[in-house]
Amino acid sequence: MYRATDVRLGRRVALKVIAEHLTEDPEFRERFVDEARNTSAIDHANVVPLYDFGEVDGLLYIAMRLVDGSDMAGLVKEGPMAPQRALSLLGQVAEALDNLHERGLVHLDVKPANVLVTTRESAGEHIYLADFGLTRRGATGHRTRGGDFLGSPTYAAPEHLRGEPVDGRTDQYSLACVLFACLSGRPPFQGQVPEVIQGHLNREPPAVTEHVQLPPAIDDVIRRGMAKSPTQRYATCRELVAAARAALTNVPRRPPPRGPQGTMMGPGQPPGQQRPPQQQRPQQYQPGGPRSLPSQAEPVRLRPPVPAGSTAFGAEKSGNRWIAPVLVGAVAIAAIVLAVVFLTGDSGGGDGTPEPTAPSIQVGPEDTGGGSTTAPSSTRRTLPPSISIVPAP
Repeated sequence: MYRATDVRLGRRVALKVIAEHLTEDPEFRERFVDEARNTSAIDHANVVPLYDFGEVDGLLYIAMRLVDGSDMAGLVKEGPMAPQRALSLLGQVAEALDNLHERGLVHLDVKPANVLVTTRESAGEHIYLADFGLTRRGATGHRTRGGDFLGSPTYAAPEHLRGEPVDGRTDQYSLACVLFACLSGRPPFQGQVPEVIQGHLNREPPAVTEHVQLPPAIDDVIRRGMAKSPTQRYATCRELVAAARAALTNVPRRPPPRGPQGTMMGPGQPPGQQRPPQQQRPQQYQPGGPRSLPSQAEPVRLRPPVPAGSTAFGAEKSGNRWIAPVLVGAVAIAAIVLAVVFLTGDSGGGDGTPEPTAPSIQVGPEDTGGGSTTAPSSTRRTLPPSISIVPAP
């Protein structure tokens, strides 16, 4: 690979040239031509565009877009990535791979080193899927004619390692391995090449939660994506990323804290300022105006009507209607008797003379003919000598 300049158009390109010692190898020349054809046939925003292809002095070359950035392998070496960042990048890889699979092609070399990341072309991070040298159409072509394996064993699917038929689910297995590497900072199986191959063929995928603190559901997603049998994996790469996103974001929310008496606290409310689940305004009654009806949630108490001319005294009405009039009459008689006793005082003489039969109340000065010490005769008014008070029946 070279950083070069297209002298005709004056633009910088990434130039891929076949090695000199392989120029006479018909198989490698054929694969190199296939890579150029496959790359040019894929028009997708997440696939490196191909600008030119040709041969100079017996050397085949491919001129592609020069991506100003790094690859995902460098990001994995820095340690575990934030889940949202990993899902954002791998979501773009999934889009490119599914587009490839819809055309009947299989990449067969999905690994972090073939995922280019740049921030120079959009507001966020944009990825390009590169290196289509092993991309094949159909079920064969993933080994050399001598039987040598072609690809990266660290991220290869079991059927690819065994030389069995491959399809889009083979790339999906490799994408699940890349997901594991992005979240944990290491590939799922490590060691010498034979150990890695045995891990893909015979061992269960390790749990990513053993290396980083994540929701346990992500282990199930990676376990299904790295299933030994293709029939047990996700149907597409998009489904794998969608399941991982659901596992990493669907964290159960805690119920809102409850204050005293079961009241719920609103957001940002300190304790002591709880609000009830439903507030209702008190019903008001205005005399002469329409009366507000009680809420359906309030119990309604029905009372029997109060008969005209009777008093309820703020209590429940009894069935005996004669009690109230009797009480009123008794109180009135007692009041009159007390008034008479107080006003008349001891009107009888001390000689034992009996009191008049009808009590009287003096309302004016006595006219005895003698000297008066009250008012002059010119201001006297003629008043009745007395007012007879007759007790009410």
